[in-house]
Amino acid sequence: MSKKHSKLFNYIAPVYAMFYNFQVKYYRETLSKMKDVIDLKEYKTVLDIGCGTGALCYVLYENKLKVTGIDVADKMINKSKEKLAKTDVKILKVKPNEKFPFEDKSFDIVISSYVIHGLKPKDRAFVYKEASRLAKEKVIFHEYNENRAILTTIVEWLERGDYFNFIKIAKSEMATHFEKVKVVDVYKRAAWYILTPKDR
Repeated sequence: MSKKHSKLFNYIAPVYAMFYNFQVKYYRETLSKMKDVIDLKEYKTVLDIGCGTGALCYVLYENKLKVTGIDVADKMINKSKEKLAKTDVKILKVKPNEKFPFEDKSFDIVISSYVIHGLKPKDRAFVYKEASRLAKEKVIFHEYNENRAILTTIVEWLERGDYFNFIKIAKSEMATHFEKVKVVDVYKRAAWYILTPKDR
């Protein structure tokens, strides 16, 4: 996660916070749909990379997981702490492209939602490396697939990330960083990339 990423998400944090309840509902539905593929209730600890305003963290917490969320954007961190104040979810700020402050294999699962598509290849490689280092069992990226809507095209063009390249190479790129890659469409335009760390 880069400094540019941090600036962008500091700017849009108030807008993201407006959709918190919608996101909570979305992630509840997602975890329910995916429980036959990978039931997160079977695990104990989870790290959410790029936790934003904390919606996914909250749903993971509802599923009885011990949750830690990290983000590079101060305003996202502030919003997530506000939203999760009545939980025991840990929220930490990390510095762009600096090693995350956890020991190897600190979490059963590492998850990230709609983060890596916006990163440049070098920054994605950093996140892949850190996720693999920290996960005991699986890494899950909840991300776009190639079935994009026109609105997604417009938003991602404005964001100036690496989305248009990422969706073409996502699976092959991940295969260079992980032992196994399984892609399961969750919705028409979203997939779970379920990964097994090489050094598991």
